[in-house]
Parts: sequence; C-alpha cells; structure tokens
Amino acid sequence: MVDHQFDYGEWTGHVSESTTQVCTYGGETGITFTAWQKTFRDELREVLGFPVIRDNGATDLDPRRRETRDVEAGAGQNYERQTWSVETERGFRVPFHLLLPSSADPPYPVVLALHGHAESGKDLAAGVVESDADRRRVSEERRDIARQAVERGFAALAPDMRAFGELARGREEGEEGSGSTDGGRACTRWQKTAQLVGRSLVGERVWDALRLVEFVERRPELDDDRIAVTGHSGGGMVALFSAALDERLSPAAPCASVCSFDHSIVPIDHCLCNYVPGVRRLGEIGDVAGLVAPRPLCVVAGDDDPIFPEAGTRRAFDRIREIYRGAGAEEQCSLFVGEGGHRFYGAGVWPFVERNL
Repeated sequence: MVDHQFDYGEWTGHVSESTTQVCTYGGETGITFTAWQKTFRDELREVLGFPVIRDNGATDLDPRRRETRDVEAGAGQNYERQTWSVETERGFRVPFHLLLPSSADPPYPVVLALHGHAESGKDLAAGVVESDADRRRVSEERRDIARQAVERGFAALAPDMRAFGELARGREEGEEGSGSTDGGRACTRWQKTAQLVGRSLVGERVWDALRLVEFVERRPELDDDRIAVTGHSGGGMVALFSAALDERLSPAAPCASVCSFDHSIVPIDHCLCNYVPGVRRLGEIGDVAGLVAPRPLCVVAGDDDPIFPEAGTRRAFDRIREIYRGAGAEEQCSLFVGEGGHRFYGAGVWPFVERNL
C-alpha cells in the first residue's frame, strides 16, 4: 500500500526553498557591497562555464569584414551595414552586423543589440527580413532592435547568438528552427552538449557578447566609453548577464526577460537554452541584476507577457531596487511596463538609452 500520493511539484518546491543561495544580497553597503559584487561575479562566471570556455584557448578575435552595404532608410536616416565575423574562442567564429549612422560624426556611441529566439538571428535584429514570420516579428513585435538603434544615431552591433542565424547551420533537414519546444531544435541540442562539459548556452552567448566589446575597443569610429546593451527575450537575458559581469556595458536595458525564477522559468516551459545549471544556488534574477549597480539599468516588460509575467517582473524589480538602494544609486534603476505581450518595447528602451548614453 502506498503511504501517500507523491507530488513532484511539492517536492521540487521543497528542494528549491531549502537550497542555500550563497551569493544572495544581504543588505551590504559601502566596501562590503563591492566585496559582495566581486564574489558573486566570480561565482557567476563559474556557473556560466567561463573557465571551461577559456580553457579552449585564447584568441585575438581576428576580425574579418565580409560585406558593406549602404541602406536607404528614408527621412535622412540612411546608414551603412557592414557584416563581420570574429573568433571568440579557438575554432569558433561569430558573425555580426555593424550598423553605422550617416546622421552623425564618429566616434559613435554604441548599442549592443541582442536578438531573441528566431532562426534568422542577427538579420532580424538588423531589419533584414525575408520571411512572413520575420515581417510579423518586426511589424508587431518590433524586434528589429539594431535598425532602431542606428536610426537614432547610434552604431549598433547585432551578432548571431549561438544556435541561431548562421550559427544554426548544420541542423538536420526538417528540424524546427524557432518557435518550437521540440527537443530537436538547434539551441536545445547545443545546450545539452554544453552542459556535458561544464558550459551553458547562456554562458557561451555572454562570452561572445563580451568579446564583441573588445572589437568595439579596437575600432576608432566607435566610442568605447559609451556602450549600451539591450536585447529581447533570450537576448534580454544575455544582455543582463553581460552587463552584470562587465562594467564596460552601461547603460543596460533588458526587455521581456527579467522575471523571478518562481514566476517564469520554473513553472513555465521555456526553451532549454534559458536555463543556467546551478544559478539558483547563487541567487535570484534580481541578485544577478544587482551586479549592474550603480550603472543605469532599466527593466522593460509587457503587462500581458505570457512567459515572463508582470507579477514576477515586479517582484524581481523590488529586489533590484533594494540592491541599488544599498549601492546608493536607487535613482539609477527603473522599470517600464508597456501595454502588450512578449515583444520589444522601444518606448521604454530608447529614451532611457538616450538619457544615459
């Protein structure tokens, strides 16, 4: 006879609640606040897999420009779209678009624009759309982030994140590229492989983003003292983790991504590549965001986002505001909630970036 009806959700809830979060913010201020951030950053690099990635071998980027095009955007907002690639780790190259405005003189302030889940990757962020699905993503979800940035006078870097765009090539014929929870999608397979060797796909994407900051530092037409980072959905998560680890990124405006684990990636079935093994042992998403302090941070969300619910975003932001208060910089963090679902909210991102960049 069975003693009781086993409830897996109840059991995992107990495991989660009883797990000691070794880096959660505990009210530190002053010197102890700085020490907390340093310890947390070191631990976060570990769970993201940075030591394993670094062991693969140092590289010198080896930038290669593949193409340059002049783009007519109308209303005097023409720009140049360059396509480059850099070697972010031994044997692995990341392609990206670099958009340069014609309406200003260099050096240009820079926006690192990180796309969300879409098989077109950097092309979607740059507004290079060919499919009906991508046209909808631009017209309804405003996911042409890099194009929006360059039309506002910023230079914009839009990389392919791993398992998307050119970096999704090699999928077997017939596999889904995006929008599916099918285990055959490229990002799911890449995540499984990464976990086996102590990496994570989020960590690899963050690593690539930070190597692109090095590219910015080498280009005289780009102002490496003014580098903002933003992104949508999975790109917003990478934007947040990147800014948490690297003080060269400021301001940061992650969109449709910052939400407490208990409200989002725990109860809701996200793509596997949103999960970082071991991160909850360190702290909650609000603690991670606290590593951006005292630099400007704007959390951007929709009030009807089904996979990053507003309640969880507000809960995370309460934590963020507490940490910024401890840093003496409460006025440097803000929350923008737009009307709508899982999309990019330029009305929250661009005024914030313009004020702070």
